[in-house]
Amino acid sequence: MGWLSSTRQGLFTMADDLEQQPQGWLSSWLPTWRPTSMSQLKNVEARILQCLQNKFLARYVSLPNQNKIWTVTVSPELRDRTPLVMVHGFGGGVGLWILNMDSLSTRRTLHTFDLLGFGRSSRPTFPRDPEGAEDEFVTSIETWRETMGIPSMILLGHSLGGFLATSYSIKYPDRVKHLILVDPWGFPLRPTDPSQIRAPPTWVKAVASVLGRSNPLAVLRVAGPWAWSPLLDPIPAAHPARVARRGQDQSLQPSPQWQASSCPSQTPRLHHLVAVSKSWPSLVQRFRPDFKRKFADFFDDDTISEYIYHCNAQNPSGETAFKTMMESFGWARRPMLERIHLIQKEMPITMIYGANTWIDTSTGKKVKLQRPDSYVRDMPG
Repeated sequence: MGWLSSTRQGLFTMADDLEQQPQGWLSSWLPTWRPTSMSQLKNVEARILQCLQNKFLARYVSLPNQNKIWTVTVSPELRDRTPLVMVHGFGGGVGLWILNMDSLSTRRTLHTFDLLGFGRSSRPTFPRDPEGAEDEFVTSIETWRETMGIPSMILLGHSLGGFLATSYSIKYPDRVKHLILVDPWGFPLRPTDPSQIRAPPTWVKAVASVLGRSNPLAVLRVAGPWAWSPLLDPIPAAHPARVARRGQDQSLQPSPQWQASSCPSQTPRLHHLVAVSKSWPSLVQRFRPDFKRKFADFFDDDTISEYIYHCNAQNPSGETAFKTMMESFGWARRPMLERIHLIQKEMPITMIYGANTWIDTSTGKKVKLQRPDSYVRDMPG
């Protein structure tokens, strides 16, 4: 059985972790080589979710086929409006939505979950053909929705999540009131002319050159202890400037009795309440140094890099499925731009691109040509 514990305004339902039992001498040896486990992922995720200001519920949702989907629901009391469901991108998990969860759940309930094969969700073996792998993802989303009892939703997908949200909307149009795609992966056809290929960021080129035909994040697992470097400095206390900035809004200040479980950037770490790792995933930080900057208002340490490491150093179930679906790192074997016309014309579609995205933003304009009522927005940097 799992256990319950209350946080400042949230409720965790911490079920038994989905630890996979080693099979064979190689698998038995790997856990000692890779310093990771589902329990460690749970601990670092708990530190992230402590930053939520709105009420939330975190628990496993069991599917009929025995798979489990790790789910976080924010503002569960706001049931009168259509809920927002957010689908994370490749290599992500529920924790990476921490910058958006509170602001997007002030007027409606927000649900987010770890995709099948990622994060803390079950990691089954996917079909080895692109269509089969995609359908496995989509079917799991629909089964999750049905189990949750959500009649319809606003569906938001980022990166790979945008690809899967679009596929879901094609197959289950009656369940989606509005489709929102943020830097969606897998839409354009791969150009035949190399000069038309948009230059990817350094971290994408580095991963592609190192891995070749391996799974996209295999380097994290192969590196083992070399993916981690010791923290030479003591655990940082709260950053005074950030506390003052957040403290200007009285609604964001935690009540005194909950100070021990508040966001790490707002209060000093308490060693007996929060498990703190003495090392952090240096390869994650090396490939994606931008992550630390993006989450700087919440964390002064390497919590996010640690979270990403533990999300992706596990059994690469969803990662292998993604590799099956992709053609090189930037394109899908079944491009969504060839299927976007299958979405019902009545369904609103919004496409949002960041100013510094490596995703081909011309896709949004091409979708708008096919569907003039769609909304495309390039966000300023």
